Amino acid sequence: MLRRSLLRIVLLSCITFNAIGQIATDSQIAAHPVWEQLLHIRQTPVTGVSQSFYLAADGSDNSLAELQATLAAFQQHPQSQCRYPARRLFLQRYYPARHFPVVACAEYQAYLDAFVTDSLSLIYASGYLGNPASMFGHVFVKFNSDGEHDLLDNTFSYGASVPESDNKLAYMIKGISGGYEGHFTNQKYHHHDLTYNESELRNLWEYRLDLDRPEVEFILAHLWELENTSMTYYFFRQNCAYQLAKLLELVIDTPLTEPGKYQVMPVDLIMRLNKSANGEPLYTEVRFHGSRQQALYEHYLQLNAQQRNTLTAILAAPAAQTTRLLAALEDEDAKAVIDTLYDYVAFQEVRQDEAAAELHEKKRLAMARRFAMAPGKVQWQSVTPIAPHHAQLTSLLQTGLSVNNNVSAVLLRYRANYYDLLTYNLGRIPFSELSTFDLRLAYRDNHALSVQQFNLLKVINLNASQTGLPGDDALAWKMALGYRQQSNACLHCGSAFVEGFVGKAWSPAAGQVFYGAVSGTATSSNRMGGNLAAGAEMGGVITFTPKLAMSFSAGHQWYINALSEHRQYVEVETRWLISQHWDLRATYQYLGQAEAGVQISYYY
Repeated sequence: MLRRSLLRIVLLSCITFNAIGQIATDSQIAAHPVWEQLLHIRQTPVTGVSQSFYLAADGSDNSLAELQATLAAFQQHPQSQCRYPARRLFLQRYYPARHFPVVACAEYQAYLDAFVTDSLSLIYASGYLGNPASMFGHVFVKFNSDGEHDLLDNTFSYGASVPESDNKLAYMIKGISGGYEGHFTNQKYHHHDLTYNESELRNLWEYRLDLDRPEVEFILAHLWELENTSMTYYFFRQNCAYQLAKLLELVIDTPLTEPGKYQVMPVDLIMRLNKSANGEPLYTEVRFHGSRQQALYEHYLQLNAQQRNTLTAILAAPAAQTTRLLAALEDEDAKAVIDTLYDYVAFQEVRQDEAAAELHEKKRLAMARRFAMAPGKVQWQSVTPIAPHHAQLTSLLQTGLSVNNNVSAVLLRYRANYYDLLTYNLGRIPFSELSTFDLRLAYRDNHALSVQQFNLLKVINLNASQTGLPGDDALAWKMALGYRQQSNACLHCGSAFVEGFVGKAWSPAAGQVFYGAVSGTATSSNRMGGNLAAGAEMGGVITFTPKLAMSFSAGHQWYINALSEHRQYVEVETRWLISQHWDLRATYQYLGQAEAGVQISYYY
């Protein structure tokens, strides 16, 4: 691979020469990208809790001054090498002409011994729409041990320090504007397994990186330096994905943030693992860690009709009927039902905080029946969903043409992130949408450029049941706010808006979901009849093939402050997938007047 780490470079050439054959100068070493990253140059400065992270007064933006201060400290105060082990490793290998006093670092060595690792994984946690902090997913690193079980492996994660008194709105405002400090935290992997897999029902994807032991130890050395420090946290930029990308760039010479893209999403970092200089991935394997909900779905979908009917009957009948219903099955069939019932009870304990006593009694009776059977496991088929790095990328540029009342227009669109109902992204929550900063412009024949719509935020979660079992569903909901034209029949009738719906969704077959909901809209202008409207909406999403999908919605609302006025709307959109970077869309919209269009989308 063309990927090279600092340590590998130095093993091949212990001394770096400049063009005239001299040993590299302080200025050349200070300009090295790894040294600059150790200092977090051109990022928010690192702040020490008890003492300054920087040795020079202007060390946060002057890498040469910090280099000279570090060299002096290592000579004059040898124990300072224990505080900056990554800097010491860098200088020992890149600047071998300098010799530092030998010093024993007992605490740092104990820290290394506690990890007992020679490999590193980057783990992606899927999004969780129940919390603004988790909507876009999360990433953290895991230091892998040699044991069979990884629950005691050490992890490092970067996140914001959020006071318990801050509500979700305060979090969003402060998180976007830099109102929080972020820091790295060290926890055992079982903490993340409990939080993501069990409590929040989120799937985890583990990418085992192609790093050797010296590279892993170099990353550990820098994390030691960052203990008891903080950095300003920005929700869309210097977040968990950004900080981990910069951490890994210490030993990976492929940029792990998308060039020219301001925002950094956790899944963006996963995507970059496939963009090394020679086209080879930066990981050796991908492992899937399914949530409690995923386990239930996998087992339920493998049950035959008789097994499903028995499970449904057990859940509907009094607990005393459990043993009789299971006895009507062959042992192998009953084992599959019991396993799935066990998963269902565990799932309900998460959904309802505590499953009902009746449900626990059914589980107890089922397990008693299971212990009376001959030993042997159910031969479940292993199911691994498509990994998130195969999804379409998160930012969108789109152009196309539309026709409205015989007037054509060129359409332009930019969406900062993340996905809509039709985006090809099987790693996300099914039948959901999460998009921000979505701007749509139209340039018409009369040379008028207008803002069709600007969605500051749009979130949809249809929450359709995957099994039809009681408790395996939740309310379908939508929340959106921004600015848009109130009708297709006018060019300058825009207003700010907030809208949403609450209802119920059904999934009659795989890849299909339909919903009905009560909807509401508030606008800043009453030009179309009123400021507040309420009514009903229906719609759905149909995935015909992985390449072809369609979404649709239709609604009718009455203005509460002008009951004689009303609004009707219809939207239909189809998507033809071309690749991770491209798709083709066709749209139809009725909002006071019909409009049809076709668009080509580029994802990056």
